[in-house]
Amino acid sequence: MKKEIILEDDINKAYRQYKKFKSILYKKKQIEYKGNNDEIKEIAKVLNIKSRMKRLEYIFDKSCEQIDNKFKDINICEFKCNQCIIQRENKSFEVNGCCSSCRFQSNSGCTTKNLTCKLFFCDYIKEKYDVVKFEDLKLLNLLTRRQRLILKFDLFSSREEVLIDLFFGSIILAAFSQVKTLIRNSYFLAFRNKNKIKQKGFNVRSFTIAITILMILLFFILNPLLPVVIIVIALIEELTIQIYKYTRKNKKEE
Repeated sequence: MKKEIILEDDINKAYRQYKKFKSILYKKKQIEYKGNNDEIKEIAKVLNIKSRMKRLEYIFDKSCEQIDNKFKDINICEFKCNQCIIQRENKSFEVNGCCSSCRFQSNSGCTTKNLTCKLFFCDYIKEKYDVVKFEDLKLLNLLTRRQRLILKFDLFSSREEVLIDLFFGSIILAAFSQVKTLIRNSYFLAFRNKNKIKQKGFNVRSFTIAITILMILLFFILNPLLPVVIIVIALIEELTIQIYKYTRKNKKEE
């Protein structure tokens, strides 16, 4: 029988206890909370998830769920014919709103789940609605400072890519991962985007591709080895993601 540890009925102490009890030393101990504070109840629930990756999955998915529930059945971007209100007002040829530069865009919504993207709202939406902010998601307080910083900038990445970045918790690796994401998005926009429309003047697609090309050239000028480093890191990350997906799939089948 696992030994029980009782969390105190004080939110500040509960967060301090979380930092202590999440270590491997308390892996075989059951964490209990007998009060009525919902935030502390969640802390106890997360502490009882003993796998580090599963703990990150819970924090990530639950936070995404909170945002989805707030705007459930509300078309906050006022989409019509796959264009948001801003794209229609600007008479743009682009579709899918802020996701127009992302390889995960589709006419039926995002094909993955990215918390960073869900927390992005344009000025029009922020003026019209009481949007969810980073600090509103209390579960994110259970991440380290580096993980929270990574999460703020991990746009246009898949759920698995973000989780791997959070698992390693390295800002440098996450930065290289974002470079890889930008390159993959540019490739998607240039060659695979089914919504690709020829248009004159400035558009997000052309801007994204141009910035990517300039960035690669800059890396090569600064140090010819940098593009090679990015490729190696990208391959390692992709391998890690595939292993993670395979492991997760097998556990679901058991």
